[in-house]
Amino acid sequence: MAKWSELPDDMIEYLTSFLPIQDYHRFSAVCRNWHMVAKQKRHSPAQQIPWLALMEMKDTKKRKFYNLLEGRHNYLDVPELHGTVLCGSSYGWLFTLDRKLNFRLVNPLTGEGYDLPRPPPFYKGHIEREMYLDSEVLQCSLVFKAILDYDPRTRSDFTALILYGELNAQAFWRAGSTVWTAITDLPYVPDDIAFYDGKFYIVQSPCVDNYSAIYTFEVETHPKASKLELQVPCRGDPNYIIEDTDCNCTDADCNCISKCTVNYLVVFGGKLHLVERFLEMTDHRLTTEFVLHELDLEGNKYFTCQHINGHAIFLGASSPVVINPSVYHNCMKDAIYFTDFALVFSESYGAEDLGIYDLIGKSITRYYPQDVIHHAPAAPIWFTPNPW
Repeated sequence: MAKWSELPDDMIEYLTSFLPIQDYHRFSAVCRNWHMVAKQKRHSPAQQIPWLALMEMKDTKKRKFYNLLEGRHNYLDVPELHGTVLCGSSYGWLFTLDRKLNFRLVNPLTGEGYDLPRPPPFYKGHIEREMYLDSEVLQCSLVFKAILDYDPRTRSDFTALILYGELNAQAFWRAGSTVWTAITDLPYVPDDIAFYDGKFYIVQSPCVDNYSAIYTFEVETHPKASKLELQVPCRGDPNYIIEDTDCNCTDADCNCISKCTVNYLVVFGGKLHLVERFLEMTDHRLTTEFVLHELDLEGNKYFTCQHINGHAIFLGASSPVVINPSVYHNCMKDAIYFTDFALVFSESYGAEDLGIYDLIGKSITRYYPQDVIHHAPAAPIWFTPNPW
């Protein structure tokens, strides 16, 4: 029998294509020959289950990540992440913002990065009003979400899109540009953004008229958004009314519960999907349910989905990640993994609203240790390691 260390290089290279990134590095440490083959990076690792990007450790400045596959924390010392808030993630890149509002795009595993222009003012057209905001509050709330259309390592003409400021205004930046370009004819306070089939899409919450309105635009010098004819009623039911009432009680022990819904756009199976997230709002927002719809943009129709063909969706302030968990024994099928929706964590709760929603069983379980509380300036986001 041949020794493992003497296997042909092409066979060793093939084996690496089945390994998640943490096993890829262990693989490279087996022997000198395996290390040389792995170092060439001719095959990307297997599809990655995202890590949960958490807080920065105050004593070491290392960034904490939760490795869902192995159920443990990883600590990365990346100088580009020191003192920053993470505003989004796409293709293994992190959007970072520091106290001075320096905005960057960073790949923490390779050290590559791009300097982005400073985000537009929090108060639209009134940059001088920002001086009245606490620097930490401004850092945490200026950029609500940031995404990319393409991976910068595969295309140099990539574009970033952000939701920013008091009303989640929208602006994009093209690689090589020096400014953010605002987009007109879009709604106030949209919920989410996505890139699909060469266009950006933006969705508004159904809380206004019980219908989720969707807009689209293409990147150009003077972009104008157009509203799609397709509108999706809440839960796919035109007769369903959202219980979204503000409590006017004067009783200090009031237990009234207000409800709201938040929308996400997810590309899955070559189609654009709308995911509705339902929350109960007491002194903290807690997720109760998800409903998913497949969108037929050409036929202006939608289909409410009861399952997602055994896949898992990872939702949060980063670009959604869809994986096939069949090769991972501890990843749930037909499930939505979600992060805390709180914009700023409270001392009372920390990262409480983290869970897995079973689309078939209609139940929620936790994936993060119940007894670990994080007091961080911003909610955690999903990050897919991408050293290739």
